[in-house]
Amino acid sequence: MTAQTFRNEAAEAAVGNGRREANEFAIRPIEEKDLPGLEWDGVYLHFRRLFRQAYEDMRIGTRHLLMVEHTPTGGMVGQIFIQWSSSDPRFADGTRRGYLYALRIKPAFRCRGLGTRILAAAENELHRRGMDTASIGVEKDNPRARALYERLGYRVIAEDPGRWSYVDHEGNIREVLEPAWLMEKRIRGGHEED
Repeated sequence: MTAQTFRNEAAEAAVGNGRREANEFAIRPIEEKDLPGLEWDGVYLHFRRLFRQAYEDMRIGTRHLLMVEHTPTGGMVGQIFIQWSSSDPRFADGTRRGYLYALRIKPAFRCRGLGTRILAAAENELHRRGMDTASIGVEKDNPRARALYERLGYRVIAEDPGRWSYVDHEGNIREVLEPAWLMEKRIRGGHEED
């Protein structure tokens, strides 16, 4: 996918003498040089090994990683990961359903439509691969994200206990418990089916 540059109209704001400035953003695949940016200034440092593995999976074609780049600074302000297949076909089955996860927008860039736009870009990637259904998990304690997904056409299809583990950046095994709703949406070119 080539970078998709767009004007973020919601980000246009009155500045100083009333001029309006438009911030520009690009949605593009993550490159190896972007991996440190996924740590978000140390907030997600503990996921360093997971990010590296996801990137390596993208290199062999089992995942796809997208980012929102703030083009004036070159900084990463958002991300989403796509998993093409899973051992649990409710998430991804490799043929018609893909799983979207790790959708994040930095706090200073929220409420500007960037989450909606990167989600649409991920849905377009699914469609480009011939898939017709997107699934996404949302933590039960994140009603804002659930409301966004519902507004965009996703519906809850199951509960997910959200129990998983990973090896952190220091080599320690971390156990995670994030009860979530599994949501899905039928897609066609990144848009809800008629």
